[in-house]
Amino acid sequence: MKNIPILILHGWNLSAAKFKPLQDELVRRGFQVLCPDLPGFGKEKKPDKPFFLSDYVSFVERKLNSKRIEKVILVGHSFGGRIGIKLAVQNPKLLHALILTGTPGINPVPGPKILFFLFLAKTGNAIFSLPVLSVFKDKLRHLLYKIARATDFYNTDKKMRETFKNIVRENLSSYLKKITIPTLFLWGKEDMIVPLRIAQAMSELMVDAKLVVIPEARHGLPWTHPKIFVAEMEKFLEKIE
Repeated sequence: MKNIPILILHGWNLSAAKFKPLQDELVRRGFQVLCPDLPGFGKEKKPDKPFFLSDYVSFVERKLNSKRIEKVILVGHSFGGRIGIKLAVQNPKLLHALILTGTPGINPVPGPKILFFLFLAKTGNAIFSLPVLSVFKDKLRHLLYKIARATDFYNTDKKMRETFKNIVRENLSSYLKKITIPTLFLWGKEDMIVPLRIAQAMSELMVDAKLVVIPEARHGLPWTHPKIFVAEMEKFLEKIE
């Protein structure tokens, strides 16, 4: 099991650095770990044009090919898990197992904060073009994004905002049904960003999936509870050897 590298794909507006606690725990337990920054985040430059999910899948494939890695255990957090879902269908030979945490893999994503965030992402320009609001456009836009706790989205550039829209518009339900790779849903019970019911719904669509819930953990489960996260990973991986 430990001869197969662990590939960690981070969530939106995060980077590899956020997952250092998880990386350190995996290394401590004898795993090889690869945790790249994804295009537009961390040390990776922003795309020259808005990306789609398939562009991120291609990036991951190129990254693994450049390192001559033929198979990985993929850990996908949130947006990174969406990449993992699509990769598992388009290039299943690359994956030994798939571990998803905090991943919004089906649409719509429930939860008032996320729904408001997506509403702003998709309709913001139309709203702020109304004559009565246009005078206060910048201040009002910033205030609404702050309420939605989405100021990072507001502050980023247009290509990344368009990329985000492209990502969230893609419904992955049909992909989930096609995945035959052993999959673990490792979820924080108190995840308010992507609630537990999303993990339950996704796992029911798959032919070989297990759901493990961590009490008191939230959306940041991989870095707030790295020891528990890795322990559950190991239990799961031992059973699919």
